[in-house]
Parts: sequence; C-alpha cells; structure tokens
Amino acid sequence: MPEAIKSSLIIATYNWKEALELVLKSVLNQSVMPFEVIIADDGSKDDTKKLIDTYREKFKVPLIHVWHEDKGFRLSEIRNKSIKQARGNYIIQIDGDTILHKDFIKDHQKFARKKQFISGSRVLLGKNFSKKILESKKFKFNIFSKHIKNKHYHLHIPLLAKILRKPMNDVSRVIHSVRGCNMSFWKEDLLAVNGYNEDMTGWGREDSELSARLVNLGLTKINLRFSAIQYHIFHPENSKSNLNTNDQILAETIVQKKVFIPNGIIKHQNYSNKNEEKHPVTAIVPTYNEAENILEVIDNLSFADEIIIIDSYSTDNTIELAKQKAVKIIQRKFDDFSSQKNFAFQQAQHDWIFVLDADERISSALRLEIIEKLKNSENFEGFWIPRHNYFLGKKVRFSGWQNDKVMRLFNKNKCRYNGKLVHEEIICQGKTGNLKNPIIHYTYKSYNDYIKKIYRYSDLKALELYNKNLKPNLFYTIIKPAYRFVYHYIIMLGFLDGKTGWTIAKINAKGMRERYRKLKELYNNDEMMN
Repeated sequence: MPEAIKSSLIIATYNWKEALELVLKSVLNQSVMPFEVIIADDGSKDDTKKLIDTYREKFKVPLIHVWHEDKGFRLSEIRNKSIKQARGNYIIQIDGDTILHKDFIKDHQKFARKKQFISGSRVLLGKNFSKKILESKKFKFNIFSKHIKNKHYHLHIPLLAKILRKPMNDVSRVIHSVRGCNMSFWKEDLLAVNGYNEDMTGWGREDSELSARLVNLGLTKINLRFSAIQYHIFHPENSKSNLNTNDQILAETIVQKKVFIPNGIIKHQNYSNKNEEKHPVTAIVPTYNEAENILEVIDNLSFADEIIIIDSYSTDNTIELAKQKAVKIIQRKFDDFSSQKNFAFQQAQHDWIFVLDADERISSALRLEIIEKLKNSENFEGFWIPRHNYFLGKKVRFSGWQNDKVMRLFNKNKCRYNGKLVHEEIICQGKTGNLKNPIIHYTYKSYNDYIKKIYRYSDLKALELYNKNLKPNLFYTIIKPAYRFVYHYIIMLGFLDGKTGWTIAKINAKGMRERYRKLKELYNNDEMMN
C-alpha cells in the first residue's frame, strides 16, 4: 500500500512581509491543505513575525515560524533548519514571493512518487502588475491577464501534465532545470543526502547542487508542467557576488559524484528534549580526549534510553563536559579496543547495544531505521551499517574505504568483540542483517592527526603479532609496506581520490612499516633481557 502523504509546505522569506502576506492568502485558498506550513525566515525584522502571528489564527493547520539571525544570505541553512523541524514525510518548497494556484498542493501530492523529486515552473508577473497586487492585497489571474509573461505556464491541465512530465536522471541536464521556488521531495531522501549544502552562501546554485546529489543517490527528477502552478512577484535580482564560489562547489559535487555532504542538516539535530521518547538500547561511546566532540555525539544519541561513556582517562575536559549530560561515565585504563568495549557491554542495562565513536554521527534517516529495528529486529542478532568516511573534510570515495561497513547495532547476549587489540570485529552467534543509511565518520582533522593514530594502532598491532609469535623478516618489513601502498592507491582506485588517495596510501604504507619495526623492537628487547 502506498505511503500516505503528510506534506510540510516550507516558505522561504526575508524582510518582504507584503509579498509573504499574498503567499499566505494563496495557501489559505488551497483545495487541499498541507499538513503544516513552515516559514523559513532568513533573519527578517519583527514585522514579519507580527504578520505570521496574525495569520496563525486564520490557519486550521499549524503555521510555524523558523527564524535565525540575519547574517547575510543563508538560504541553505534556514531551509535545513525548517526541514529538520518538519513533521510531514513530504516536503513542498516555495519562496515567499510566489503566489500559489489553488491546486498547487494537490498537484504536488498527486504526482509524488518514491525515488523521485519534483521541480515545477513559475509564471512571471510584470513589474507594474506586481506593484498593483502588493498594494491592493488582491490577486486573480487568468490566461488573458495583462502583464503576465510566459503565459503557457499558466495553463492548468493535469491530464496533459501526466502525459508530458519529464523524468530526468542526467545530472548535467537536471542542474539546469530546477526551480528552488517550486520543488518537492520525500523528507527521507533529503535526510539521506544531509539536506542543503551550507558551504553555499549568497544567491545561487544551492538547489542545483542539492538536485545533483539526489540524482547521485539514485533518484529521478520530474519536470512538471501544466500543474503545480505559481506566480512569481517581480523584484530586482539578488546580488550574485558569491556565485563563482557556489559554482565551484556545484562542480565538485558533479565531478566527485557526491551524495552526502558534512555541512548540512545533521549539524542542527540537537536532540536534547527531555520529553523525547527513549528506546530500549544502550549507546556506548569510547573516548580519549574528545572534548570537541563529546557534547555533540551525546546529543546525536539521545534516542537511546542509556548512554555510556567509556573513557580511557582523558587528559582534557572530556569528562567535565560529559557530566553536563544525563549519561553514565566509566573510566577504565586502556589496554585494547576489544576489552574496552566488551567491558562496557557488561555495564549496560539493555540487551541491545549501539556503538558510536566520538568522531561519528548518525543522520535522522539512520536514527529512524535503528528505532524501527529495535521495535522489530526480525530475529536478527546484529546489523551491519555502511559508513561514509571523510578525510580532511572531503568524502573518500575509493582508496579501500568505498565499501566500509561496521557492525554497530547488536544483541550483547549474542555478539562480542573478537579480542583483537586493534581493528576489532564483532562476532555474532545468529543471523545478521544490513541497514541502508550510513554512519558519517569525520576521520582525521590533519595529516599529523592521521599519522599519530596510525602509529598508535601500529603499537597495538605489533603487540598482537608478538603474542602470536610472528617473527619479522624482509617480506614483512619491505614487501608488505610496498604492497599496502599499491593496494590502496592502485588496486582500490585511490588515485581517483586525487591527493587524498595518495596521502591515504602513503600513510597506510608507513603504518605497516612501523608495525613491523616495533615488532622487531619487541624481540630485540627480549634478547637483551635474556
């Protein structure tokens, strides 16, 4: 059975209450009302708030005002904040200068399909006509109306719209045919790509960049004509001073085939509501000097009934910050990753465990997927979760990281870490499944940060090999490091990641060489003691 549509209409506005009032009047005149209306306000003055308060009494559906401080053109950010707050499962997006045909909402809902998003057109109103309707606060349009440009877009013929709707999944075509003032999406799809890219500020290209990532996700764009009609009120063009920068971001998205961007909706998901429903799972966060991440990762996990911080005696203020939250804090001397996490399991109240590192985040889509599995695990004892890795702020698409997946949601009575000192793995007794939405991993902030972590892992891996009585020789000290570079850079297509791929391959080769150098030191120390 098709999913029932609950549409959230999001109206972007900034300091033009006269136009916004006409838009709100057209919303009240809809043949089918949306589930809710959200005003995405990019920093308007108090007169806009007063207008919204006045109209709130006239609406039979919620009229919500999402506002942030005026710090320049930040349309991407205010739309993300509004999408995050939306309670509907379908987002219809317009601007605060577009008057809607009475069947606008009805048409968008009628043509909504899974794995698709819609872009409609707009009828352009002339300058004098726009001035007239703004002053009179009245509007009525027909095919014979004067001062209406591109009149063919005014024709409302749903049957023709159905016949002529154009599916598009060629990114190069999609980006040139989107109108951010007339679009609609399934909310889950927006969450899957992390919404609008907030690196894009100033006017232009934010809708094209989002559309490119949705197509990269596997969605098809539908060009809708003769339905979902809107009338654009004339105004002078916005400044395009930041357009070159936004064009560069768009170009990177196309060339790198980006899907998920780090600077998006997820940063606004501060789930600190004490009344939020909790679910029967213990979330475990291993930490060591994670002061800059600890508060955000705790908020990211607030759906969990219990959160345990298993800390290896941090020397920064990780623990002081964590104490501000309702979490259980355990400090334990670090011996290895497996022992640390297995110890935390023993302290957990719930059978189901979710493990998240402090430099990882989950999206709303993954959050909802986890909650669904907690309600009905379908006899699975654990779930593999894909992981998208970012290195120095850039998504790594190859280099051996492209198929990364981790077992992070599991039943502690059936699953344990395998005892490896480093790169520990979960061993499950029972059936395991797969989730579709990824964990987002912000790996290393600098080259030196990566080197330190690789060398730390080398210490643990050398000790693990020593305990297995492995003796180092030329094969391990020369050939294996060389092969590790070739593996990441050539075999796993690291060269397609550019400079990032080269760096990953080089550091992993160094780490391999360091591992066996330290293993040799362990044996040399033994000989000296004997």
